[in-house]
Amino acid sequence: MFHQHFLSPAGTDLGPLDGGERVLWQGRCAVAEYAFDEASSLPRWTLPEETDVVVTDRRVRYTYDSGETQSSGELFWLWPQHLRVQPGNRETGRNATVTQIQLVCNGPDGSFPALVVAGGNLSKVSDADRLANTLRQAIARFRVENADLIGVPAPQARMLSRLVIGPEFSNYQGGQGQTVSLLGAVPVPGPAFDEPAYDESAAPVSSSRAYTDRPGVEADALRAEQALRAEQALHDEPDLASRAATLAARVANLVSQEPDTGRGANLSQFLDR
Repeated sequence: MFHQHFLSPAGTDLGPLDGGERVLWQGRCAVAEYAFDEASSLPRWTLPEETDVVVTDRRVRYTYDSGETQSSGELFWLWPQHLRVQPGNRETGRNATVTQIQLVCNGPDGSFPALVVAGGNLSKVSDADRLANTLRQAIARFRVENADLIGVPAPQARMLSRLVIGPEFSNYQGGQGQTVSLLGAVPVPGPAFDEPAYDESAAPVSSSRAYTDRPGVEADALRAEQALRAEQALHDEPDLASRAATLAARVANLVSQEPDTGRGANLSQFLDR
């Protein structure tokens, strides 16, 4: 089922950052949400390269003001399960791909929603690597410092503490990319609103339902009634139905055995039986 997890309703004002929240990076880049559990899926939504992005020690927040409406959203460090840098290829033109940073989360019902940032201030692979290192350190430190609150076991907290130090992201254009798994991730909650009920009246209808005044409707109805009566007659007269079936079988047998003389088989001998 279609869900989007990381974009607030249009016009939402997320308000100021929390007291004591530290800004670690800010810049502009394109932002999108993908469903990584669906092969070759289209983005759930996209924001252009002019989107303002702020990375703090608690979350990443993004805002784009088109002049007519404001689009914004955020992803908290509770959620990412994997952090990946996917470098762009070396192609040019339509075959070129851009470098991406992917924050893949564990969502409801076995889904894997992912926040992807690319372009803008992240056009160079080295810039994406630097931001990915900042994200890795911020997420790991947040979970270590709040291990008791979010239920991170001590062994996982020790492993997370190592991610504060490394490994460093170090990629190159056209490379395979790097992925870091982030222990202690909390599943992304489902949407807070109820799914809209299915409205049959809003569903598309076929032409016969949508346009009942087409020519020939009455004639079609008459033919349908005649066919129904003929079928009913066969059920009411089982002997007639049996004779018809027997005749059909005998005709088929005759045709299969009649030598090909260039003349049609004489079937009149069976019609009066």
